[in-house]
Amino acid sequence: MTDQHPTYLEPSELGTKDYWESYYARTLSHLSSKQPAPIASSSTNKPSPQQPPSTSPDEEAEEDSEDDVDDDSDPGTSWFSEHNAPEKVLDFLTDETFPLAPCHTEPLPGHAAEGEEAQLPQPSILDLGTGNGSMLALLRKRGGFRGAMVGVDYSAQSVELARRLQALRIHRAYLSDSEDEESEDEGEGGGEGTNIRFEEWDILSSSASPVAEGLAWFPYERRGFDIVLDKGTFDAVSLSAEVVSGSSGEGESAPGTEGEGQERKGGKMVQRRVCERYPGIARGLVRPGGFLVVTSCNWTEEELVEWFTASADDGQKDRLVVWGRVEYPRFRFGGREGQGVCTVCFQRVVA
Repeated sequence: MTDQHPTYLEPSELGTKDYWESYYARTLSHLSSKQPAPIASSSTNKPSPQQPPSTSPDEEAEEDSEDDVDDDSDPGTSWFSEHNAPEKVLDFLTDETFPLAPCHTEPLPGHAAEGEEAQLPQPSILDLGTGNGSMLALLRKRGGFRGAMVGVDYSAQSVELARRLQALRIHRAYLSDSEDEESEDEGEGGGEGTNIRFEEWDILSSSASPVAEGLAWFPYERRGFDIVLDKGTFDAVSLSAEVVSGSSGEGESAPGTEGEGQERKGGKMVQRRVCERYPGIARGLVRPGGFLVVTSCNWTEEELVEWFTASADDGQKDRLVVWGRVEYPRFRFGGREGQGVCTVCFQRVVA
């Protein structure tokens, strides 16, 4: 990545692992007091609004209501839901203009119409910082995506919560299920890829090339996922006060140079935050030709594009380019126009 990027965000507790572990642990405890713990596996999603939620994790977990485990009670989801972002991303990914929308992919085995033309295989989807797993549930149930889905999060408590919510099918996307819809959605006789998998994984503790780590859930044969989602995860990373280590790696300072997380640029000492590593690592999780969809409430659309395409001007062959955008209502304030949330779809280009 080049040295040019938007000004760092002010660090916040929403950028710490302790905050999310605490929140999801309390939510899990509350869920366990209401529901028996199932044996299953599922997903999660992480965000970072511009300001902390109106209620603390302690207050939310103590509310005696099923809303405590509802998708919108998650502080990593509530800000985006206020702007209808999950549904807008769903509409974007299922629109016929999107190359990997379900209307362009082949049906599950046993569901193909006779004489139907060959279509693209079911796309695989990775959800970064999946939190409570609601986005994958939405894409599976209402979006019609039937390929392999993996949700990863650095919070073990988040992963456990996502697995339980998926097994209990109490995400909002499932609430209107009829018995017929439910049996079809569960893919009876539908072959592999009908389940959502959730795994604990810290993207920033990975190497610069995560495909080399031997991850059990990574589609090495495809060199990455068809679609990678980020709903607020880059926001949370951007709120972390951590700096890059002095060890070697893509875009990092060499061992033994200056202080940890610092580099000398033009005679000045520059401290580099961990958010600088994120775009390059996320790009490596997308297969060549695949898509990375990033939704943010802390960065403007222009800033988001700058963060994720900065290397495109360096003549780098493997890069991200803007493929499309999700439209949100715009407002004017102080003579400037803006949005409360922005979503940019990038495509990985390998020349």
